[in-house]
Amino acid sequence: MRGTKRALAIVAFTLVSCSTQVVPASTPTSNTTSLRIYATTAALPLLNDLITEYVKANPIIAFDSQGGNYQTVLNALLAGETAYFVTSHLPGDSPLWAAPLGQDGIAIIVHPANNVAGLTTEQLRRIYQGHVANWQEVGGDDRELIVISRENGSGTRAEFERLVMGERRTTQSAQIAPSSAAMVASVARQPGSIGYVSIAYLDSRTRAVPVDGIALTPDTVFDNEYPLRSTLYIAGLAEPEEHYLYFIAWAQSPEGQAVIARRYAPMLRP
Repeated sequence: MRGTKRALAIVAFTLVSCSTQVVPASTPTSNTTSLRIYATTAALPLLNDLITEYVKANPIIAFDSQGGNYQTVLNALLAGETAYFVTSHLPGDSPLWAAPLGQDGIAIIVHPANNVAGLTTEQLRRIYQGHVANWQEVGGDDRELIVISRENGSGTRAEFERLVMGERRTTQSAQIAPSSAAMVASVARQPGSIGYVSIAYLDSRTRAVPVDGIALTPDTVFDNEYPLRSTLYIAGLAEPEEHYLYFIAWAQSPEGQAVIARRYAPMLRP
């Protein structure tokens, strides 16, 4: 568990504790129950996968889901616009109720043409402080190094800075990507660039480099080997009831964990 927050205890096993409209599998009827759950952009693929599978077995449930950065979805929660949100970032002093769903890995991505074999956490820190101007300084080709960061309010940025930067500031010369998808697109079109995204956003347009000698995979995240890991939570102002409770319990069940394992690392091996 995280701080005073409590993980759900209704499942049969114990866990250690951009806008998208998701269309339900069947046409809503007058008996349809609507659930509103938002997600940060890093966690939006997870929420979409869970919803897609859940409504197959529960066609009377419809979901209203939107994505944004951490601050945006938190503001929506506080304003009453959503009941819960899924996130890979939750401050240690957060007063929100929260339960773990899975684990995320922050991928350090470069252009496929970049031949750097890997980076250490210390090298990443120096790069994002603006102290490395050329890839040759960290074992790559003679190419200008372009730093790309997420915007203020991004949960992925908050987790990257917690794990890599500590109290150090990201260089003001960094380019800013306003979403996870924009980060991938920015790195893909600039051969000298470096960025970071959730493991769920990896594709052939970029390449994830090993960090401290460990390649990012769901297994290295699950086994606590890859150094840049964060917990995926569902969070809200109060403990869930009725259909929200059923959905969250299902997400923590072996069936839900198998869905999570498609893109992320589960809390429990399926």
